[in-house]
Amino acid sequence: MRTTPSGWQRLPVSALGGGIVWLALVTSRLAGLTHLTLIDLLFLLAPLTIAPLGLAVIAFEEGLPQVLLSAAIRVQPVGALLAVVAFLLPIGPPAAILATAWLLVCAMAALGALAYLVQGRSLHPVRLATAAAVGFMAFGAIWLVLARGGIAPIGLSPIIVEMTAVHFHFTGFAATLMAALLLTRLRDDRGVARQVAMAASLLLVTGSPVLALGWATPVHALQVAGAILVATGVVATAAVLFFKCTSLVESTPARVLLRLSALAPLLPMVLAVEYSAGHVFGFPTLDIQGMALIHGDLNALGFSLLGLVAWSIGGSAYGETGAQRLALRFRST
Repeated sequence: MRTTPSGWQRLPVSALGGGIVWLALVTSRLAGLTHLTLIDLLFLLAPLTIAPLGLAVIAFEEGLPQVLLSAAIRVQPVGALLAVVAFLLPIGPPAAILATAWLLVCAMAALGALAYLVQGRSLHPVRLATAAAVGFMAFGAIWLVLARGGIAPIGLSPIIVEMTAVHFHFTGFAATLMAALLLTRLRDDRGVARQVAMAASLLLVTGSPVLALGWATPVHALQVAGAILVATGVVATAAVLFFKCTSLVESTPARVLLRLSALAPLLPMVLAVEYSAGHVFGFPTLDIQGMALIHGDLNALGFSLLGLVAWSIGGSAYGETGAQRLALRFRST
């Protein structure tokens, strides 16, 4: 008889293997064996661990959406390893070609997400946030290819191009997915927590595109507006996670990780708004390296990684078997 995995056994093998590879990359950098930057290492955490953790807790309806998602999950380790090699090579066409492998993985998952929306005929916030999260990761993968190819469109600096890839993998994919997971678990809640979670998911769905438009167009005030939308969405999600964690996951380790995850983004989100405002209005703020060190580390390692691990191992406080998945049938809502 097959037994249902429990606790830490629920973690995807690909995420565990990716974590080992990522720690090896960090060690090699500290030993001076590679020239990976902090931003490089932050990004690589996404394909190696964040993506497999996140994709594993998503389930679309049977048919084309699930077929595409399952295919993306199967080839994810290959795409992630080729992304690593792309960072070990000098910036240029060969590195961009290797990075394209990760883009193909993300594009496959994003097509599944699009089919999920079309097949469900619903824009319920859970559906919308789930599909948007996967789509954001694919958009971020486009910017990865540009970054490794040394292409800086619309006058952006190379470091901003790479930071865009980082943003759409962590805040775009991980944070938006965690908001969808939260809303899923609160589906029977009739109190303010569910309303806050729903608003947070919509803020995250709209915030990142607005922020990107601020960088891509002369309307730089959109940078500030987008940063405020994203920061508010993340902080609102974190607040509900912190105060409702005992009703979200069943295991004590998962509850501890979820609460630690919820505390992590508070400072990073303030810094994100300050950085965008400083860029637009010209007052002094942290430089990009400072943002990567504080905002990037806390958001990636704290909120995204700890949070997705907690969701993966936590089971459900509602008594469901296995890790809670997003296969909710919101066809009529």
